[in-house]
Amino acid sequence: MVPMKYLFVIFSIILLIYMFWPGPGKIFDFPALPNSAKSNLEGDTIQIPNVSAYFSNNYRDFAVWFYSQHYQENTFFFLPPLRLNHPPEYSWIAIKRHTDSTYLEELIYPLRDSLYINGLELFNPDKTPKFWGVIPFEVDGKLWDTKVTLRFYPSSFWARFLVWTGISVSILFLYRLGRKILL
Repeated sequence: MVPMKYLFVIFSIILLIYMFWPGPGKIFDFPALPNSAKSNLEGDTIQIPNVSAYFSNNYRDFAVWFYSQHYQENTFFFLPPLRLNHPPEYSWIAIKRHTDSTYLEELIYPLRDSLYINGLELFNPDKTPKFWGVIPFEVDGKLWDTKVTLRFYPSSFWARFLVWTGISVSILFLYRLGRKILL
């Protein structure tokens, strides 16, 4: 049987590698949606860090799949990021104030970074309006059915190191406490 000491060291090293594996560092590491127009509305460019928005005709299924694929490629992991669904009202907190939304999803690698994908879909995929009286977005003479806003939350080196240290010390403490109780 392998001593617990070796299992702890192996676990700590694997966790350390996972947490410090290189990945995206800013929103510009993610590509624009295919066949889309970049938004230059206030708040969608440089006013708020790590925010980017695109007008397109790509709906939720494609937009979330597209960014999930690119997030996984940017981190070089064999597992895709976790996909969390949030209520659209949360977009005021996660993206920026006064962000209209019909869906908000988060792609996350636990203990690392997170990418929020906010979508405003005025029309259904069959081009019927979702709300009474809506008109498509008009950008540079083109009409678009959706707007996708991204916000990337990178974690700093020191935050990751502090979390890794806390987890390792906690496991060691709990193991020693458990041994004292059993003996």
